Amino acid sequence: MNPLSCGRVSCPSSIISNSGCLRLCFRSCSCCISARNSLVSSAIDMPPYDEGCGGKYTRDAAASCTMRPMIEFGVSLPTIGMDDPSAVRLVAEQAETSGLDSVWAADHIVLPTSHTSTYPYSADGEFLIAPGLPFLDQFTTLAYVAGFTSRVKLGTAVTLLPLRHPLAAAKTTATLDVLSGGRSILGVAAGWLREEFEALGLDFDQRGAVLDESLRLVRAAWTEQEVRFEGRFFDVSGVESYPHPAQTPHPPIWIGGHTKPVMRRAARYGDAWFPPLFATTPQALAEAHRAMNEEAATAGRGNGAVALSLRVLVDLRSDPDLAGAEKRGALTGEPQRIAATLAEYAEAGVSHFVFLPQARSLADVQRTIDLLSAKVVPELR
Repeated sequence: MNPLSCGRVSCPSSIISNSGCLRLCFRSCSCCISARNSLVSSAIDMPPYDEGCGGKYTRDAAASCTMRPMIEFGVSLPTIGMDDPSAVRLVAEQAETSGLDSVWAADHIVLPTSHTSTYPYSADGEFLIAPGLPFLDQFTTLAYVAGFTSRVKLGTAVTLLPLRHPLAAAKTTATLDVLSGGRSILGVAAGWLREEFEALGLDFDQRGAVLDESLRLVRAAWTEQEVRFEGRFFDVSGVESYPHPAQTPHPPIWIGGHTKPVMRRAARYGDAWFPPLFATTPQALAEAHRAMNEEAATAGRGNGAVALSLRVLVDLRSDPDLAGAEKRGALTGEPQRIAATLAEYAEAGVSHFVFLPQARSLADVQRTIDLLSAKVVPELR
């Protein structure tokens, strides 16, 4: 094992070789943060900069090095509009065999038949899901996928945590992490659909404050022998929550969204920030991420505590809906063009891209994964 490797199953090596290039693991677990710090402070020999390596490392005459993160890629499972377990299985297996790093499932408990809420993840504010479509539960789906995969991470994109008691969410995620061998990622957000909160008898206007407190309680449930918590919304003592997750200290928490409250939340509680591509530019993203990590460091979380991931809608169908893609902020065009766009975001610090294929059928999803894994991903690795 490499001396700078953390040795965990979910992160077998912090320094790996790829065609002669060294690449650094930028996972947000504490062991990998330690490995990165060890590398930066050490005097180990590194190869010279080589254009053929894609500039993964550079080393100048003064022996200072500039590192880019090892980039990972994931894909959303077909949990919306399809209720066929074979479709979920085919896409998950395709992701695993094609070299993608993660699979993801979205979240809504109920959807209103009509609403006036503005959807924050499309350019025109319109919700992307038509009424009457099936919407599979994310945790049940990911547990199903865990049973026939062995490598891909299993992420929620995202869990609307204020819709659930945080102890229930902590238990479900910890169980998924244990049963999958430490492969879970908990992506969270506050939610946007007022009518969904009202249907569940929950206060929509307090969702941000509830989410902040919930994140603290989830961490406590994952790490403490006896859970003790006293807050504005939750008061817990004299209970335990086992099993704890397989990952140490816990599964990564990704904070979804792109507003200023989201950025503050990510700085305080997140292992990664998870905004949508359409809402930002590479330059703005890099500046916001830098400020976020400065705030995290001020709060005592250490340098580089918050990684950067990105939610990317892609329409690679042979007959893409160009007008719809513009409304949704989806990337279209030749795979090489998409790779060039994503390369700008990689330069801005993105270490994990999560693709949401725009599709009318399972065949569309599979074609998109084939093109991404063959013509986009290799350009960025």
